[in-house]
Amino acid sequence: MAEENLTTNKKNISEESENGNIEGSSSFVKGIRTLENDIASYTKEKNFSILDIVAEEAKVRGLSFENPEMEESFFSKYKKNIAVVIIALIVFGGGYWGVVNFIKRNTATRILMQDKIIEGPILTDHRIEVETYQDKKEVFLDKIEEALGGDNSGSKLTEISLVKSESERKVSLNKEEFFAVAGIDAPQGLSDFLGKNFMLLNLKNNNGDYPIIVLKSNSYNYVFSEMLKWEKEMLGNFGAIFSQSDFMGEDVFVDKYVQNHDARVLENNGETKLIYSFADRKYLIITNNEEALTDIFKKLTSANYINPKAEW
Repeated sequence: MAEENLTTNKKNISEESENGNIEGSSSFVKGIRTLENDIASYTKEKNFSILDIVAEEAKVRGLSFENPEMEESFFSKYKKNIAVVIIALIVFGGGYWGVVNFIKRNTATRILMQDKIIEGPILTDHRIEVETYQDKKEVFLDKIEEALGGDNSGSKLTEISLVKSESERKVSLNKEEFFAVAGIDAPQGLSDFLGKNFMLLNLKNNNGDYPIIVLKSNSYNYVFSEMLKWEKEMLGNFGAIFSQSDFMGEDVFVDKYVQNHDARVLENNGETKLIYSFADRKYLIITNNEEALTDIFKKLTSANYINPKAEW
């Protein structure tokens, strides 16, 4: 009888199991304890997450993601080095700017102390420097005369560079200063339309030495018109440059064609005393020899004599 009851109960359990109707079957499965279930129950009971557990573990090991002590210890460890680097940068920067400013000041001083010799449009074979003094005009004129009539080392064309002392350096005379020391009283209308620079040259050939004055014309029409007006008094104004010992005052300028250029010539007994013309209507040339005028025309069209560093 007992065996029949046991057999019957097993059968019923088996049938209920197949039909999924065993009450408490799920509780039967859940009744098995696992680490996962224990952790889940614990975190639910204590009201914190897995991340909180990981964070706590990191703190215990000193691996906190936000550890101010670590940041502070890092800064404390390297703050001396950082300070040294900052100080070095400041010192280097200050030294750098000090050197730069020193170089600039010295460069500016050297520039200010450099001679200012104006480069003219014509290259010459030789150059002679004559220094002028405000209170020694006669000495200056004697030096010019000596330079114009000197040997000039056998050179054909020589520049007589007229300079003055200014702030411990030599500076080229401008046109107005040259006219003043040479006793040239040019009309104001003429002077206004001439450039401020000039060249005083000397041409040596088989017949002697011939001075040449080259000036920049800012307006051909105005300058030519003023030169025509000045012709009657011109030679007397150039006594310090051009010889006029045998000049007869009643002689007048006449037109002449020189090296394909119109020229105005003052002659006395067939000898040229003064002649002037324009090169490309740009340069006014005054001399006392036709050959000298021709030579300047040629040089102003020759690549060998045109000055690439000309400042006017």
